[in-house]
Amino acid sequence: MASFFLISCLKKLPYLQKTNPLKWGMLLCALPYTQLAYAETNNDESIFLDDVPVVLSASRLVQPINEAPVAVAVLDRETIRDSGAWDLSEVFRLVPGMFVAYHADPNFYSADSTVAYHGMVTSTTSDRMQVLIDGRSVYSGLFGGVNWSDLPIVLDDIERIEVVRGPDSASYGANSFLAVISIITRHPAETQGAYASISYGTNRMESVFRYGGKSGNLTYQLTASERKDSGEADIIHNPASPDVFWTLNKYDNKNIRIFNVRAAYQASANDALEFQLGYNGGPRQAGEYDNFISINRTSDNHFEMINWRHALDGNGELAVKAFHTEEHIHGRLLDSDGISNGDASFKRDDLEIQHTFSSSPTARVVWGASVRQDVTYAPYYLGVENNQYLYGNFYYRLGRIFSNLEWHIRPDLLFNAGAMLENNSYTGTEFTPRLALNWHITPDHTIRIGYSRATRAPSVYEKVYEQYWRSPNEYPNLPELKTEKAKATDIGYIGRVGKIDLDFRLFYDDYTNLIDVKNHNSPKSGNLNAGNALMRGYELQMKAPLSDKTHLVYGLSGGGVKSDNVNGVIYTDSLPAYNHNLMITHQFNEQWRGSLVAYQISRTKFNDTDFNLAQGRGYYIEGNKRFDGKLSRHFIMYGRPTEVAFIMQNIANAHYFELRHDNEAPGRLVRINVKTEF
Repeated sequence: MASFFLISCLKKLPYLQKTNPLKWGMLLCALPYTQLAYAETNNDESIFLDDVPVVLSASRLVQPINEAPVAVAVLDRETIRDSGAWDLSEVFRLVPGMFVAYHADPNFYSADSTVAYHGMVTSTTSDRMQVLIDGRSVYSGLFGGVNWSDLPIVLDDIERIEVVRGPDSASYGANSFLAVISIITRHPAETQGAYASISYGTNRMESVFRYGGKSGNLTYQLTASERKDSGEADIIHNPASPDVFWTLNKYDNKNIRIFNVRAAYQASANDALEFQLGYNGGPRQAGEYDNFISINRTSDNHFEMINWRHALDGNGELAVKAFHTEEHIHGRLLDSDGISNGDASFKRDDLEIQHTFSSSPTARVVWGASVRQDVTYAPYYLGVENNQYLYGNFYYRLGRIFSNLEWHIRPDLLFNAGAMLENNSYTGTEFTPRLALNWHITPDHTIRIGYSRATRAPSVYEKVYEQYWRSPNEYPNLPELKTEKAKATDIGYIGRVGKIDLDFRLFYDDYTNLIDVKNHNSPKSGNLNAGNALMRGYELQMKAPLSDKTHLVYGLSGGGVKSDNVNGVIYTDSLPAYNHNLMITHQFNEQWRGSLVAYQISRTKFNDTDFNLAQGRGYYIEGNKRFDGKLSRHFIMYGRPTEVAFIMQNIANAHYFELRHDNEAPGRLVRINVKTEF
């Protein structure tokens, strides 16, 4: 009966996209009447939590996924391995609602991937999503977003990735505007001994070495890797225009060297101390044909983090975390004006205190505070298109107080209330609350209804542009730049029908004060926060065992956006009408394992700057589909566990555009990977 109801819901999706959240709620609330197994007199909460995956990131509390106040997608080690992904960014193609493009960067700061949730892409760094590694924010202060190739992390060191699908400023503050990606690495106790991995294939090669050891109460691991990636083909196979500019891909070769250390010391029965440091560096290319060529350009990034945890009575915990991050770009940019200083640097210092405790047998609370300072230096990129050069350091300061209450009103009814009070030196003080109610209709079926508010603070680049537009020679009466704001309504269903796990979500998000500083029409609207957008849609994730040895994971998302499209910034068509992902894995026997992954996305409109019908470049980037495959064999070689894998990405050798008409994804890519432990 429950499965029949869900299918009926899916058939009604076109209608749902035209309705408001109250009507969605009326439809989903009918689900309880298909299942009447819950007994009012049953006070045992554990019956609702058997075999339910646990998430760590949604509210800063460890919770079963069906008790989280927001939708969460979990990518575990096995999923990451079976995906055959080369870049970390590629893994997110398996998350419903996530858009991933190989790379397109017209500002020449980096040649990197674009990872965006629900579209809303106006810059290639995708600056409306927070990304954390072991709780450390890697959201860049200069342009916002994340430079994925500059992160000091390798796929082999990742334990799991949790993606909060929706705004989560109540837990992680400004810039957790559309979603939050939380990457959790492996603990040193799980990586003892030596490990090596070598990959070689089409325009790509990588070597990884890791060693884990122990001395008394100290466990540690060291990871070193080097990667060479030639990126896209130099020539676009199917150009949208015969103009030579549109027939050549960007400069994007990368040489990435990574070194990581992670150590954990159990000081006492109640005290644990963790230390991490990491480095990412090497030469990189960036730039476009007949415009910019980056020469003598290198990346040099590192971080240090320390985390102390003290266990308290009643399953409580006090934690103190501090980290320092530095990102450096060294380069000389050659353009029509000659050679420019392409150096840029970004430094972040952050201190956070967090306290978790049980206020009663049915309630838990997490609360804390943090302070942060960012320092950015980028004379060329902050020069506002050569109109003026602003040398020196730019400071950004941030203070936060946060809290989340989890209250079991009844064993089958859970209430979450969270909020963040935040003050930054650019836009002042913001308050972002969240409320959610989770109802376990039966042990196998849960309904979640939530409402939250979120913000995105301006990047340094946007703040400097504001100063330029409000200068005496331009538009001195422009209102001051404000944070972007979101009001998000979320209705979800998490359940199990037979052996099939289902996660279905409807969302209705209202965005206001959207920032537009780069478009030269911006000041003409009289406000740099002129954009608004209304987004509604659906997401479905299904996990099903087709047999004891064969498993399927399927994701579907879609929806629509209404926007005023102020200043020509197009949001109306920025959410794909549909986006599919499918992964099938099969364990042939103890030695052989295979996987097949398929992706499909509808036509999408992200960037208006390359729209030109006269030159053959249409309004939309046409939809595309892609197939990846992996076949691996496990065996013992000289007493050592060994795996040899053959991986093929883009099996059909499709040549399609992603994000822009001058950004053609690589064709078929083949590589062999050998891993061994010793």
